[in-house]
Amino acid sequence: MSARNRRIRRGALLVGFFGTLILLVGVVLSSYVQSGDSQLSAYDDDWNDISAFRHDVNDMGIETRSVVSSPLLLKEIDDPGNATFVISGVEKDAFTMPHFGESGFIEFDEPDGYSTAEIEAIVDFYKANGTVIVMDDFGFSSGLAAAFGWEFNGNQLYDSLYAPTLNRSFVWTCLQIEPCGMSNLTVDIASHKSHPLWDGSHPCAMAAGEAIVSEEGAGLCAHHLEAGMISYNSTYQILMNGPTILENATKSSKLGVSQAIASTSKDASIDVNGDGEVMVGQEQNEETPDRAASIEGNFVVAVEICESRCESAGEGIEGRVIFVADGSILSNAMYDYEGYNKGDYTGGSTPAVEMPANDNRKWALDVIALALLTDTNGSLEPSENALVIFDESRHSQNAFLGESYNMIYWILVYFTSESMAMLVLFVGLFIAFEAVVIKKKDPEPWRHVFSIIYYGFGDARRYGYYAKSNKIKQVFLSRVRNNNGLTREEFDAMPASDLQQMINDPVLVKFVFENRDYSLEQMVTIVKRIKVWGKT
Repeated sequence: MSARNRRIRRGALLVGFFGTLILLVGVVLSSYVQSGDSQLSAYDDDWNDISAFRHDVNDMGIETRSVVSSPLLLKEIDDPGNATFVISGVEKDAFTMPHFGESGFIEFDEPDGYSTAEIEAIVDFYKANGTVIVMDDFGFSSGLAAAFGWEFNGNQLYDSLYAPTLNRSFVWTCLQIEPCGMSNLTVDIASHKSHPLWDGSHPCAMAAGEAIVSEEGAGLCAHHLEAGMISYNSTYQILMNGPTILENATKSSKLGVSQAIASTSKDASIDVNGDGEVMVGQEQNEETPDRAASIEGNFVVAVEICESRCESAGEGIEGRVIFVADGSILSNAMYDYEGYNKGDYTGGSTPAVEMPANDNRKWALDVIALALLTDTNGSLEPSENALVIFDESRHSQNAFLGESYNMIYWILVYFTSESMAMLVLFVGLFIAFEAVVIKKKDPEPWRHVFSIIYYGFGDARRYGYYAKSNKIKQVFLSRVRNNNGLTREEFDAMPASDLQQMINDPVLVKFVFENRDYSLEQMVTIVKRIKVWGKT
């Protein structure tokens, strides 16, 4: 019965321990997991995901990967110059962890969206000639933008350049110095101008006019193929959905030269208080809290940053970062507007209002071509190392286990990639091991199972051992246990009646179960019985 009680008690302790552990882990994970529908993922096929862009990249013969834990993994990229890192919507904030600040002291505050170490990894990727595309509006990208001297405003932009067949949230912009204009219900094509940096220097522009036999021969410029020739033009009419604006946070950045590549019209305004109504005046106050481009000047919605020469193409091209103040410009609904209008992303049902034609796809594929065509011999094929990486680490997951996996993976990456984390891990393990060493009790003096023989023969000191009846009793019980092939747990759990049957000697049974003092003569007699026990 006692053995059963021990097993029940042990089982209850294990259940309590693991239950508490699961509860603590659950609390930590629940604080990290954010509920919400997943969107802007390169691996989902809803209308608000970006899987059509990923499929196009794969069809161009470029390998795609995803980062589900942390951009710290960018440090492991062998050839950043042939890689592009795509951030589309930063839905989750950074997980705050201690780190070394610029002053060398430990800091606990982290920028929005990405930790200090993650931003450093992205910046290092850019400095190693990698290309980064950051598309966001009301998310947590400001920390990354601030590293390059910019910030996302976070308030919705409205403009007279919008798609009236949809609603005011769908705003047009053109990638050019001056904003494009409207003609009736559409963008005035006559107002289109060339891209401020790519005109004439884009790899597809250099290949324009060459005879191309097939799409395979057109390589990364296949989307410009018309009538067997590359027909490139550097005008881009971009459709945005609920954008914000980019603002210059500092006068200059040590990380490169910034070029505004898209701006709003003079009629644009910013809904600062988020009430859906625009109230502007010469001064911002309670009655006119919103902002207007007619007063401040055209707002910037896209920026391209390079170390010195964004216009260069081919071998030796520098890294670049492109910030766009809308996280959804590559969403399937706008990127593949023809497929969306046919119902490809809405379960086969066609939308009540068609998505207007735009150049979002053309722009995105031209960024990939610009980033990955580094061959000065004029080849339009990507290199074997060409790679496009999608940041999935900042997208909410529908499944709790998916978020939990991402967080555990993030912790693993963090503690193996960040210097402060490795230091904390080392110190924690050192303290834990020291605590174990200090707390551990010294073992009892080793005793051979047959050392009872010493009690009866040997030197003149043997009689001193006869006074230690408990010691002799322990040695005898060890001998009984070993002779019967029992473990310590089995022996301790054995009923007293079974032990008496094993001993099968009334004198020794009485010696084991009675706590009394023995004279020297009695102990000598008991030792002699112990010596011969088990031999017959």
